[in-house]
Order: sequence, then C-alpha cells, then structure tokens
Amino acid sequence: MDSKGLNFFIGLFVVAGVSSIFIIGLWLARKDTAEDMIPYEVFFEESVSGLSVGSKVSYRGIRIGSVTYIGIKPDNPQFVLVRVIISKDYEIKKGDVASLKLEGITGSSYIDIGGAEQGSAILSSTSDSPATIPSTKSELGKLVQGLPELVNEGIVLVNRFSEMLNQENRNQLTAILTNANEITASLAGQSEKINAVLTTANDTGVELIALSQSINEVVTKLDSLVFTVQITADSANELITSDGTELVKEWQTTAQSLRALTESAHSLLDANQESLQYFSQDGLQEFTLFLQEARLLVSGLTRVVDRIESSGARFLLDQYNPEIDPN
Repeated sequence: MDSKGLNFFIGLFVVAGVSSIFIIGLWLARKDTAEDMIPYEVFFEESVSGLSVGSKVSYRGIRIGSVTYIGIKPDNPQFVLVRVIISKDYEIKKGDVASLKLEGITGSSYIDIGGAEQGSAILSSTSDSPATIPSTKSELGKLVQGLPELVNEGIVLVNRFSEMLNQENRNQLTAILTNANEITASLAGQSEKINAVLTTANDTGVELIALSQSINEVVTKLDSLVFTVQITADSANELITSDGTELVKEWQTTAQSLRALTESAHSLLDANQESLQYFSQDGLQEFTLFLQEARLLVSGLTRVVDRIESSGARFLLDQYNPEIDPN
C-alpha cells in the first residue's frame, strides 16, 4: 500500500471519529435537555393563527419553554391542542392561565402564562400524563368575537339615523329654519320700536329708584317718630291712668285695621294681575303721572313728619292734655 492510500484511510478514520464525538455530544445534550423540560398541554377555543412549532412559551414575559405540537383535540374539534415543554426551573402553579399574544409586528404568536397567586399549589405534570394548563381568550380574540355585535349595532344606528333624516323630517327642519329667518327679519324691522320700549322702561326704572329713595327717607323719619313717641309714651305713662288703657286699645284696633288693610291690598293685587300686566305693557305713560302724584304725596308726608318732629308729643297729645287752659 502506497503512502497516498494510507493517508486516505487515516483521514477517513479521523473524520469518522470526529463525527462520532459530535453525534454523541448532541445526543447527550438532547438527553439532558429533555430531562430538564416538563411537558404540558393547552387547549385553545380560538384560532391559533401565527403560532407554530418552536414558538416560545413565556411566563410573564420571561421565556421558559417552547411549542412542540399543534393539532386538533381528537374528541372535540372545537378546541386546538397545543403541547409545550417548560423548563423545570419554572414551576407552573394552579391558577396560571395561558393566552395567545402577538410578538411585535411580525404577525407571529406565542403563549404567555401567568395569573397564579402566591402560595398556590404546584401543577404536577409528567411525560406519561401531561397536565393541562387552562387557557383564556386573547385580547385580539375578544375583539374579533365582539366585532359582529359591534357591526350589527352600527348598522342599527345607521338605520335609525336614516329614519331620522327622512323626507318629512327634512321638510319640517326646512320649515323651522324658514320661520326662524322670518322672525329674525321681523325683529330687525321692529328694532326702533323695541329701542323705544327699552328706553321708556329705563326711564321708568329711574323714576322707581327715585321713588324708592323718597319712601326710604319717609320710613326713616317715621322710625325716628315712633322712637320719639315711645319715649314720650314712657314719660307720660305716669300721667295717663284710665285714658291710657283706652288709648292702648285704640292703637290695637288701629293695628288690626292696618293688618286687614294689608290683606285687602294683597287680595286686590292678586285679583288685578291682568290689569297690572296691561299696565306694564301699555300704561307706562299713566304710571309716569302716578310718579308725579307720588312725589307730591311724599312731599306732603315729609312736611307732616317735619311738623311732628318739631312739635314733639304735643302734636299727638294736645287733644287730651292741652298745655294752656282755655278757661
């Protein structure tokens, strides 16, 4: 055998030895990996589009395994059977739920597990009897499931909107807009009259304010007069005997008469509301005359109050106790 044939066999032997070592290493690594993984089953009632063998399985975002099989459940074709293997370093507990999620914008899906509370029991699983991890519908699945109902509600809404905008309602809306334009034009034509009415109302308001101020002044003077009369009555209490009792009764009678008069005035106002409305609309000129007469009345009351203040108690008591004996 020459040297070339010997070198060929030596090279063949070296290649075979390296290949054997590499194959044995892969077998041992696969054996160790299989021993470190625990199988589980997941049943999905929705489409698993985008999920494939080799897709990752994560636990709250951390990769813990991969998908090994995807098929239809034999006894119930409504469910999709997905077998996964999960590292034994991550224990699946009762309460964990699997759901499908999209990975980025690639359109591929993966399985995400989570939901168990602290202290939950471990979900036991073996190769001969893999445990089942409950599943829940993904957010995309819930959206797709509710999409037909949403579309139906949209169709109903569009139909109702179309019914609301039928020819009859459009005609009524057009008539309303036409009436509004006519009213606006009419108000624009009556602007001078409206301004005149507002000016008259403003003048009347000024007159009412002046009258109110005059009445307040009279009331203030009347309050001072009542206070003076009260002091005078206290001073004259020792001089008045039997006549004082009769005077008190007369004051009580007068007060009752004033109360009755006030009630009659209220009744009169209630009975003449329509006349007052007519007065507010058409009687502004007459009311101006009334204000003039009221000024005269206030002036007369002012003079009377001034006289009472200057005369004091004698103005009220002269008829009973004259200061100078006429005899």
